[in-house]
Amino acid sequence: MKGVKILELTPRKQAVLKAIVKAYIETGEPVGSKILTELIENAPSSATLRNEMSELCELGFLEQPHTSAGRIPTSRGFQFYLKKLMPSGQISENDKVYIDNALENITEIPEKIPAAVGKILSDMTGYPVISCLMTNSEATIKRVELLRVSRSTLMLLVITNDGRTRNRIVRISGDLTPEVLQRFGDIIDKKIKRRPISELTPGYMQGVIANAGIDAFSLMPLLSAVFETVGEIDSVSLDLSGMPRLYDISSNEEAAHRIISLIERRDPIISMFEEIGSGVIFGSESGYNELSNDTLIAASFNSNDKYRGYIAVLGPKRISYEQIIPSIEYIAEKINNLISEAQKDMED
Repeated sequence: MKGVKILELTPRKQAVLKAIVKAYIETGEPVGSKILTELIENAPSSATLRNEMSELCELGFLEQPHTSAGRIPTSRGFQFYLKKLMPSGQISENDKVYIDNALENITEIPEKIPAAVGKILSDMTGYPVISCLMTNSEATIKRVELLRVSRSTLMLLVITNDGRTRNRIVRISGDLTPEVLQRFGDIIDKKIKRRPISELTPGYMQGVIANAGIDAFSLMPLLSAVFETVGEIDSVSLDLSGMPRLYDISSNEEAAHRIISLIERRDPIISMFEEIGSGVIFGSESGYNELSNDTLIAASFNSNDKYRGYIAVLGPKRISYEQIIPSIEYIAEKINNLISEAQKDMED
């Protein structure tokens, strides 16, 4: 909602808009003047209300889906409601207790905390949740381990200094002698450990293998696997929790697939997060047709100098803003605390 200019409305127009937004969120049906007379305290005549609704339509706050139907809010109408008319609510005690109890079981490394919390938020709200974690400082390689799975199979484990972990299965032909494994360990200690990920490029890998001497042929599968695994470590992670719920809020299965594809592209969603920070963005104004009928309610977190990110509920326009906005702001604060505690545990 950054950069959106909110027009001033007369008190009566505000009362009409507020009543229509609240009724539409509750019922999903267009609201007519007859219903408004029951919703607005000391309501004027139906004719006066119809005039007010017509003017709100001309101003872009309402629209009339059918000629004989009532009105529904536009994105602009929802924005005005959120900025000017919605009571500043606090998280309900029930939601607070639910979140606190659920988060007691979170024992993840920092990288996995937002996605784990996203699942909890999705379960609580009944909507899909997008979580994003960004690493501010560049990670270095802390440990590289080889675990024997079978005679011809090894598990490679790569761990960064900020707790990110990647693994893969490596298949080898023949036995690896203790001398080759020792040589592998020496190369890891001297050439891989404590180096920033950005330095571990394919060109650097070729140089490491070329300098391995007589063991180069035996070490190539292992060293190649190390560099391929490092290449999978990204400074930004984006996760979608509650994917089946996306099909519930989408108009059809094809629409849901288009949204999933947009999320998998990552950059569009990350750009929207960076634009709104903590706030609401209506998909019809996002520039992406995939989200034209949807709304993102986001909150940012910044736990320390290493991590920041966003968590957002993806839902329809007629969503319970008064409940979800305080809940998502509360849960973002909790993510800050969880990541900070996890980081301390890793450093101890």
